[in-house]
Amino acid sequence: MIRDEALGLFRKITSLHTEPVLLVAADGQVLAANPAAVRLLPGVEDDSSLSDLVSESADDVGRFVRQWLRTGHPTPAGLTLHGYDGVRLRCRCFGARAQWLPTPTVHLRAVRIDPGDRFLTLKDRVNALERERILRFRATEDRAALNTALSAARTRLDHLHTLVVALAAAATPEAVTKLVAEHVPPVLGCARADLHLADATPVNAGLRIPVPPHATLALTTDAQPPAEHLESVTALIGGALERF
Repeated sequence: MIRDEALGLFRKITSLHTEPVLLVAADGQVLAANPAAVRLLPGVEDDSSLSDLVSESADDVGRFVRQWLRTGHPTPAGLTLHGYDGVRLRCRCFGARAQWLPTPTVHLRAVRIDPGDRFLTLKDRVNALERERILRFRATEDRAALNTALSAARTRLDHLHTLVVALAAAATPEAVTKLVAEHVPPVLGCARADLHLADATPVNAGLRIPVPPHATLALTTDAQPPAEHLESVTALIGGALERF
């Protein structure tokens, strides 16, 4: 009964207002609207939520409603209302807690603003700065990730070049085996690499890769090296062994 009387009082007080006035519950549901709001906003009387009537996201609307509920003085925020025929109405909305209702409710008054309004200009500038800050932060993250990837690729290429030069100078199959143990782990990122010729017995290893024409590469590693890295390394080792 008290709630009904309060809503009736709201409608009576705001019936002559030329600006849209709304009562909004804590969950964003529109409880009441004055005639100016009904004339301006389609669907405002159809159990709408405030987020259904504006262009801003539901998260932004929820944040505004929580802010308004914490104060008894009208606090401004910018919202874009959906008018008839798809018209977007930029408004400065003054909200405060409706003290005459027993449940948490916002009394909201919307004032249309022109493009030169200082509040709108400042709000747009702040939003633009925030978007720029986010873009700069993401660009910094992307640049750091790219630099890390480039550094890793450059290091691997250096190790691969060292392996190529060493294998080209190997004079015996045994020399190839020694060079593999020394230079393959940095290339593939493994703990140990053992090259076993046809007459050798491979030691226990997590990964064994055939190396044509007559060898096996045994790797001690916690992770599978990329297939393209394995392919390039085994091709180099196989090429070195084919000379003998």
